[in-house]
Amino acid sequence: MRPETKEEVADLRIPAALVRTALSSEQTLMSWVRTSLSLSTFGFTIAKFFQYLAAQTGAPLTSGPRRLGIALLTVGIVVLAAAVVEHLLRIRGLKKQGLPADASSFLPLGSAGAMFAIGLVALVSVFLQWQL
Repeated sequence: MRPETKEEVADLRIPAALVRTALSSEQTLMSWVRTSLSLSTFGFTIAKFFQYLAAQTGAPLTSGPRRLGIALLTVGIVVLAAAVVEHLLRIRGLKKQGLPADASSFLPLGSAGAMFAIGLVALVSVFLQWQL
């Protein structure tokens, strides 16, 4: 076995650093997915709870809780969309620098896409006041 030269070691450091940065970007995206899920769930719960309360008691409620729920759902969806765009731009920049093609996985983007779709359905259900 021959000893590695300094050039060979230096050649491996750059791709390894790019892969670590890509994995860090995926971890950040998953953190944003978690944050978006929390915002959307909280907003949906507030809106639906007060809709349920109004249906059970028959008492008219102010539109404040519904507006708060819609606002939280919207913020959750917008934050998620911004995080996905930021992640894709970062990965594109890393690929221009030489990131290996198989360095990133589909799971973070797939999770974000599923969460985005669920958030949109929840927002539409609050807007249209669908009954559970």
